Amino acid sequence: MQEYKLYNDRIPTAWDEGLAIGNGRMGAVLMCGVSAETLYLNEESIWSSKEDGGADGALYEKLQAVRELFLQGKPAEADRLANQSMRSGFSRICSYESAGLLKIVLHENDHCKNYRHELDLMRGIATVEYDRFGSHYTREAFASYPDDVMGYRVTSSDTPLNTWISFDRAHTDLVQSENGTLCAVAHTVRGGHKFCVKATVVTDGTVRCKDGDLFISDTKSFCVYLTIATQFKHGDRFVAAAKFPQVLDFDAIKARHREDVLSLMSRAELQLPQVAELEDCPIHYRRAAIQNHKFPDHSLTALLWQYGRYLTVASSRPGCLPSNLQGLWSEHLTEPWSCDYHFNINVQMNYWPSEVTNLSECHLPLFDYMNNYLLESGKKTAKTVYHSRGCVVHHLSDIYGFTSPADGLWGIWPHGASWLAFHLWEHYLFTEDKEFLQNTAYEFIKQAALFFLDNLAQSKDGKLVYAPSTSPENRYYVPTENGQKYNCFLAMSSTMDTGIISGLFRILLQASDLLGIHNTELDAVREAKEKLPPLRVGKYGQLMEWIEDYEETEVGHRHISNAFAIFPDNTITRATPELYRAISTTIDRRLSAASQQGMGLDNVGWSYAWTIAMFARLRRANEAQAKITEFLLKSVKQNLFNLCYAWDSKIFQIDGNFGMTAGITELLLQSHEGMISLLPALPDAWDHGSFRGLRARGGYTVDVRWEDHEVRELNIVPDTAGRTVTLEFPASQKATAFFDEDGKIYCIQDGKLTVTLEQPLHLKAE
Repeated sequence: MQEYKLYNDRIPTAWDEGLAIGNGRMGAVLMCGVSAETLYLNEESIWSSKEDGGADGALYEKLQAVRELFLQGKPAEADRLANQSMRSGFSRICSYESAGLLKIVLHENDHCKNYRHELDLMRGIATVEYDRFGSHYTREAFASYPDDVMGYRVTSSDTPLNTWISFDRAHTDLVQSENGTLCAVAHTVRGGHKFCVKATVVTDGTVRCKDGDLFISDTKSFCVYLTIATQFKHGDRFVAAAKFPQVLDFDAIKARHREDVLSLMSRAELQLPQVAELEDCPIHYRRAAIQNHKFPDHSLTALLWQYGRYLTVASSRPGCLPSNLQGLWSEHLTEPWSCDYHFNINVQMNYWPSEVTNLSECHLPLFDYMNNYLLESGKKTAKTVYHSRGCVVHHLSDIYGFTSPADGLWGIWPHGASWLAFHLWEHYLFTEDKEFLQNTAYEFIKQAALFFLDNLAQSKDGKLVYAPSTSPENRYYVPTENGQKYNCFLAMSSTMDTGIISGLFRILLQASDLLGIHNTELDAVREAKEKLPPLRVGKYGQLMEWIEDYEETEVGHRHISNAFAIFPDNTITRATPELYRAISTTIDRRLSAASQQGMGLDNVGWSYAWTIAMFARLRRANEAQAKITEFLLKSVKQNLFNLCYAWDSKIFQIDGNFGMTAGITELLLQSHEGMISLLPALPDAWDHGSFRGLRARGGYTVDVRWEDHEVRELNIVPDTAGRTVTLEFPASQKATAFFDEDGKIYCIQDGKLTVTLEQPLHLKAE
């Protein structure tokens, strides 16, 4: 098994350079200082709320009036009316919040030698080591899912420790310390939702308690255990619910934690060409080496890939809430974009790696959230705001199940539930779990589809269209009655609208066929699907972003919403060559304009990730690899946290980390075209390497080793015996004969090999 360790020899200077640990529901960012350790604590349900966040029934008449203007072919008038009539009709949600700071003071200053901190991605353990005045100090931290506790241990080889532990947070109601335990109770900025943080010390030394702080002395080692419980989950018993394991044995808890994380992380690995001189170098040095064109360092790409898997395991475990805009980790009480659930790509991107990188159970929190928090709320919003059946979720939400239009006109975008439905379907495609499809997925998919069945309207040309919506988050120019340009935001049946609605209807019909469900509602869905507007090519050879070939106001915009149909969906493939070429042109125009403007796609980490995934689908391998390098240079910190540039700031936003893992995987394995494509978009620079444990649709686990850009060894394990599968090999593949372990020969014909798998198949090239 390959080791993946994120190592640096510089003390982090900002929160978003620290080391993140998590067990799905709670975690921390460690600042890894010398004189003191600061832990920024988090728990997934510490979230402000307002009392008046419900759907606004008055929006119905306003939306109908705007829709009618669109149907009359008057987009400028529709947009103006919406701006005039809906200014006061939008709610706002409040922010996810930090649980506070635990500060552990160890020394009087930062003087030390041989400092390093590292994060072992395979085992989920953060370590800080240094030498100081003849003693070697080691600190370890982790967040255990099996024991539901965070552990922190400090060890000195020689000098006795004298340590002060304190808690700090605004809106704290009380902090007490007794019997070696610190107990803090605090509340959220709005809504007053209370929670409890407890820290208890185990040591052979002396522990004194005073004024809510802990003081440790006369020891060379101590352990701190942390837990957090919230009123949101436990009601008025939240303080009592903040409990520790009965036996606080650090090594035993650590061993269970290691085994748990390793069981997930070891399922998949990626090896790319290495530069030996860089393998043991700190991240900041490796990035500088790339910047100075000294070394390509593709193994840093492999580390970035595995880091996305680690963040998935640390922020999304069964029984927990899904990861938000910052996964699990938050520094402040009010975060950018409220650190919420953003559904116009961000949360979805968080879960792009789950199935393909063999972390399927980490996808489950999203489905629980959809069914338990969004479904009924979305049905209420559909009824109140649209007077229709079905479930609608707009562009953002929180842990209180908010589903209404929010913030401003951009909040009218109605595809939160419909895009999320694709995740249910993808989980089925990778697992072929019919029980999941019937009991977990089907109702949500159906309700999302019913909303659009009730809200599509017939246009002048007989097509079924949807309005008002947007093409997130771009605008377009339309001529006004006096011939001037009007900057229009709202739209009727943008290409993304059509792509999502058509795909949603498709997966509902396919799921229904699999489950043997047939009724008049499905007949209506089938008929409506055929009447949706087609995807069309515009005057520049691009895939049109709107229903008409409008000019974009920002050609280099960070969203490429009209490309939804190629990724994450698969409506556009090599089997639709005209649209396939049009998507390629669309991306080229975006990138060219962004490069000239110094903004848009080149400033947002998640845009890099999306672009790489689309380049992979387009088989534009070298351009994808160039974007990965740009991402490593421009859009990560020294801990590989992804950055989003906004308001002249660089803001941590975790979606780019997850999206990069998914995009890199798409370069190596694809299965959306009815076959398993091996190394479909392998960059020239990745001339040799291997991957293990990637997943393909249909229920297959795939390992590949390649040399000189061709497959030399292949292992494929089916979930179900007796399945026939077609394997597609790289276009550059020279070896066409493979042998299995019994000496049987398998020959590639026209770049493909079709096999029936009764058991795992291991092939080697001759």
